[in-house]
Amino acid sequence: MSPHTAFQVPLTFLNLTNIRDAFFPSSTVLTSWGLSPDDNNAGSVIGLEDGSVLLLRRLEIQETRNSYTKYSSPRLSPAALSRTSLTASRSNSPSGSHISHISPFSVTQRSRVVSGITSEQVEAPKNFVDFDSEAEKLKDLLKGRGPRERTSLDGKAAASAESKPFKKKMKEPPRSMLSATASPALSPLSVSAPPSPSGPSQPQISKELELVCHIIPPEVGQGHRVSGIELLHGNELSAVLQQSGNLAVLSNRDGKCFTHVQIANTNLSSSVRHSQYMHDVWLWTHLRSYVAGENILLLASAALAPESVSTSLSDSDEDSKDRCRVVLLELCTSHLIGTLEVKLEPIGQWYCDGLPQTVGLHYMEDQSFQFYSLSQDGRFAVQHLHISPNVPTVATPTKEPQESHLNLNLGALGPLPNPFKSKLKSPDDETAVEPTFKTNRVRLDNASVVGNISSKDSLFEYNFAPIGDTLKGVGWSDNELIAFDYVNGRFTSLFSSANFDVFHAKWLDSKTIAIIFEDRCELYQTVNVDASGEEIPASSASTESVLIQPILLKTISISSFDAIEFLTACELLTVDCNQQITRFSWNERLQRSPKDVVRNIWHRSKRVQKAVANPVKLTSLLVLDPESFVLGGSDGHLRQSSFLELCEENFSINNCSGCSDWALDAKIVSLHLAKNERTNVQYLVGGGDDGSIAIWSSALKLCARWIVFTTPLQLIAQFPDVKGAPLRGAVLCVSEDGTIAVVALDGFQFLFVVPGSPFPLQRVYLGEDNLLLAYADQRARLWDVRTREFWRSMSMDKAEELFAQGGWTELYVLKPGPIIVSSFKILHRILRSSSNDNPPNRSLTNISVSSRSSDVACTLSLDLNSFISDSLLVIKTVSTNRKQTRNILLAREHLRSALSLILTPGLNRDIDEICFEQLGIKRANASMGFSRDGFVSLYHYSQPEHCWSLSGNVSAARALAIVALLRALSVFEELSESTSTVTAFYATGLAGPVGSAYKPPNLAFLARRWFESSSMPNAPMDIDLTSGAHLPLSGELRHSVRLLFDAAVIRLTDEETNAIVDEWQHKLPCLQPAAEKETALAALSLFLCGYLAADKYSMLSASALTDIVKSISMYLHDEHSIYRVLAIDLCSRGFHVWQHYIDALEILRSLFSLATSSKKESINAQNVGAQARIAILHIASTNTPLFMTTLGLDILNPTSTEQRKSVMQIVAFLIKKARDHDRPLILYSNLPKLMEAVVKSLDPNSTSNRDAVLDTATEILGHVVKTFPTVDFHMSSQRLAVGTSEGAMVMYDLKTAIRLYVLEGHKKRISACSFSPDGRRLVTLSLEESVVLVWKVGTSFVSFFNPGAPPRQGHSGSEPFKTLSFNVGDAGNMNIAETLEFVRFEWTADRSVKLKIRDSILTFST
Repeated sequence: MSPHTAFQVPLTFLNLTNIRDAFFPSSTVLTSWGLSPDDNNAGSVIGLEDGSVLLLRRLEIQETRNSYTKYSSPRLSPAALSRTSLTASRSNSPSGSHISHISPFSVTQRSRVVSGITSEQVEAPKNFVDFDSEAEKLKDLLKGRGPRERTSLDGKAAASAESKPFKKKMKEPPRSMLSATASPALSPLSVSAPPSPSGPSQPQISKELELVCHIIPPEVGQGHRVSGIELLHGNELSAVLQQSGNLAVLSNRDGKCFTHVQIANTNLSSSVRHSQYMHDVWLWTHLRSYVAGENILLLASAALAPESVSTSLSDSDEDSKDRCRVVLLELCTSHLIGTLEVKLEPIGQWYCDGLPQTVGLHYMEDQSFQFYSLSQDGRFAVQHLHISPNVPTVATPTKEPQESHLNLNLGALGPLPNPFKSKLKSPDDETAVEPTFKTNRVRLDNASVVGNISSKDSLFEYNFAPIGDTLKGVGWSDNELIAFDYVNGRFTSLFSSANFDVFHAKWLDSKTIAIIFEDRCELYQTVNVDASGEEIPASSASTESVLIQPILLKTISISSFDAIEFLTACELLTVDCNQQITRFSWNERLQRSPKDVVRNIWHRSKRVQKAVANPVKLTSLLVLDPESFVLGGSDGHLRQSSFLELCEENFSINNCSGCSDWALDAKIVSLHLAKNERTNVQYLVGGGDDGSIAIWSSALKLCARWIVFTTPLQLIAQFPDVKGAPLRGAVLCVSEDGTIAVVALDGFQFLFVVPGSPFPLQRVYLGEDNLLLAYADQRARLWDVRTREFWRSMSMDKAEELFAQGGWTELYVLKPGPIIVSSFKILHRILRSSSNDNPPNRSLTNISVSSRSSDVACTLSLDLNSFISDSLLVIKTVSTNRKQTRNILLAREHLRSALSLILTPGLNRDIDEICFEQLGIKRANASMGFSRDGFVSLYHYSQPEHCWSLSGNVSAARALAIVALLRALSVFEELSESTSTVTAFYATGLAGPVGSAYKPPNLAFLARRWFESSSMPNAPMDIDLTSGAHLPLSGELRHSVRLLFDAAVIRLTDEETNAIVDEWQHKLPCLQPAAEKETALAALSLFLCGYLAADKYSMLSASALTDIVKSISMYLHDEHSIYRVLAIDLCSRGFHVWQHYIDALEILRSLFSLATSSKKESINAQNVGAQARIAILHIASTNTPLFMTTLGLDILNPTSTEQRKSVMQIVAFLIKKARDHDRPLILYSNLPKLMEAVVKSLDPNSTSNRDAVLDTATEILGHVVKTFPTVDFHMSSQRLAVGTSEGAMVMYDLKTAIRLYVLEGHKKRISACSFSPDGRRLVTLSLEESVVLVWKVGTSFVSFFNPGAPPRQGHSGSEPFKTLSFNVGDAGNMNIAETLEFVRFEWTADRSVKLKIRDSILTFST
């Protein structure tokens, strides 16, 4: 999991291209599996020259549906899709009923009461309320009865995990009241899965391969060709190696990247030889896989690039030959329910005098490995290989990392440290600690040469194949081929033959060898012969006299190809320059015609295209903002369009609103933005595939054009606008091969060209009149930009010395890491737009600037977080003029257009009608891809069902994008009902229309997205007005994830739920070693187990619930944990369960502390203050008695003043939020007890405590008086009156913080009370009795002699001063919530008051 990754949605516009018709670079590697006619899981992986990958599989073919499936859903409000609606039939919690889960990050600014309590302090009698009984009551609450019995779910539901239906039962019997019953009935009321309709018939599997996706790694282009592919884990995974050293493990189902590493950065050796090669560039050419127990070993080998430093500085032929670098990696897989966890880690690195294609591992009979290598002079050597266990190591701290030790290779090594950083001399420099190397777990014994290959010519290519216990090998040159083997420690040369123009050779089995030429494949079988050439039977052949001779069996004619692979000894696959896969099969026992043995199993398109004369294709795309897209075409013209136009179904590049005046004589393959700082005018800089550079104005007028490169333009940057600088404001253009052209925008003058290097350009530095260029081979070149002369070439060490002298600034950095944003964003980091310019686009970007594939050029990556946030920011503004109204309507159209690209019409007629007619969604022609860790999979679906039947991850990503956009559209009141219905369909109703192939959203994927939307350091930030904290603008995404997660949980059967928890329980944080408690896998386990336990706790064992609670507590109390927000959210959602397994008071007090202790200096994306406050509000709603008792105890008996202050702030927050959300009943029943605790906190005998809580108490009382008519406060007398449900009226004196007396005149609940303006009268109302009582409450002479007694009412006894009856009929019949809204006293004079009951007004004299 990558917490920093935004939710990127790749969108390919199929009206501009079609993935099946797209142009792809030439193929380099072909790997296939299961192509037999009866294997439905057959597929192929093709590696391409630019480093991207094509994935092909046999897909299910649905028959053409005659009618839509039927789906009926109630008209839902937005609230109908809340958690309450999804779980309406669940039983109540042990401590209270469920309510709708309130989203985090929704707290508004806290208001304060202007009128307050006087700070005057007087000596008060020691009168206190007895709270001794409260502790006993609290114990009773904590011993509350267990959850009610639940009935199990009837019927079966589709599991959301990507696995077979679970059959696993609970391992241990329940040991607590929480797990003693069956699962709750989970059929939702508002959102229900539709009955299985008469949808499509049973799907059929196509016999030919279909293109599933085009996988675009973060680094593509020149120097990143795919050099090796290995199938892993039962053909479920593919390990793909790029020549630049990027190694990725991809899914063979949907193209998702599980993990990736840059093996060129491997630093596992501190040997002298490693230090010698640290600055070299390596070409990674071969990849091999081996099974080692439960894990898989991957061995990657590389050769020195021809122009590397070590090669150029070698003094002898011996030093310059046979240099091979080897890295061994260990791949561990953990197949948990719903996800496959893959870990790839380098464990060994070494160098040998061999060739990359001649090194590998050989599995021995004693279950050990031997490392073999074959040098160029024919020496075959073996070494025993030992792998030590993985022992966690403690990193050694260093004072300053040594930045000169860099592993660079063809610009693909990730972000580089500054190689020219100025180092200030200090006394510590001489004692600086060298960087520590990671532990090398591989140990090799001394090499032993076991054989030699004698050849007339120098063999330049080899191929090894392990066949049983024998290692078979073959090597060839331009005119010779030699075969050999290695078995039982013995190396044997088998035969040598004269063969010319051999392309490839391979052993197919122990007796058959295939030799491939450009136009044919020859199959040979080896036989034993004697010295005269006569064949000898194998049974009678002796080792000493036998000779091996190949005999030609068959010749198969093949057409030209880019890559070739043997499936079996009688099957051959080729892929040609058009990515057409041809299968050749043969059988010696059957005589077949050529048509029987040759078959095309895939080619890009089978459709007949309409004849179009010179069709214009999109070749580049630049996004300036959603309303301004610049399109480069294959005809050399620029065109202008917008996001809304691009989303139209019939959009064509020829239909654009604007077009450039002149066309280039080449395809425009790159577009960038530049700015003339002097005139403040922006220009477009583009590059053609003929190496040309062109500049256009913003009106698409061609200003200048030059042809200066041999490769296309890749990136640009600008020199700073410094007065007097020789290249002030000039544009530096960099081609793919590193050649630099400098162009001046003033006058559009071409200045000069800086030649390129065999290695990619890494950095550019400017110092006065000097230009310093740093390259990946650790060399730097110094140029004089004024005289345009080349000064010198130097090593990095010399360049660093020059840079340390000062006066140098970094012009721009072309990082070798992932380039997944459009190049104009690089310029935005240099060109600071003025305040009058449009803000830079942050939602839509290109997925790559280096790929030349046509489908990549027509694909944009939509940052859904930013897109929705930006749209809602505009929509929720108050419109005051026509421009703002236009922007609001435009933002709505953007949401509709984005939704049209992602929806899958054709599944349900009713839903389509709602989308097109009620929501205003237009039909579009686009394909949504999948993005993770910079890897983008571009899909093409021939039927709408296919996008929901590929994998649970792809289904979850699409459903999440749809639901999030629908929620954003629901802001418009006229659309809310329709969006709710469509949301219900995509959340719960897809199983029927899609059919048996449906892959429901993956729970693990949704959990990861929840993490990423909760804590993204790079997410758009907003201010939480309550705490002042910066929080990610990801509320809509979090809501959508939660909705889909709850819908998926509902579909789980009891057995499936128990199986998931049982599988993931052992990964819980509390059960992990200290080093793994904060891992993403541990947090994911807690997320899945925690939320399932909160909803279906009765199905789980007591041990599972205990482990879950321990893990929550561990994260909650760890102030350094990055998963603290998860613990808080789980506390909120499942507090009714956790309180039975942990000290509930400690959880509440921890939440109190988190909610009030956030400091401004510690604000970041992980700030949990707002989330803790929301959790407190939720717990207060569901566990009110326990919560209020805890508040009362902590206010009266705090451990410190700070704790009392924190608790008081929580009370103020609760009252305000209850008022803002129209939920004051949460506090109503406990209001008298809460008010008494607040009053006691103002004890004047404790000056410091009173001063600390005075402002908060004032705020609390102000909110209470405004919200609850049963409470009133008189400012002058500092008296507080609180009515109770029993009919009593309690009077407090806030000066002394004591309860003065209790007025008992009502027999039923008090509905309202109010002081007279002079404070001498108090009126109380009871609607249930239809009576108003008037009380004298002013200070009298008698009160000095009898403190605490109620004032005399003018007659004997405790009767009120006046009793006033009334009758308002049915208007007086109202519940508590209505009394809070419709009942009020209004004083017209000191002795005259009006009582308002709904529309009735009664006037009384007091």
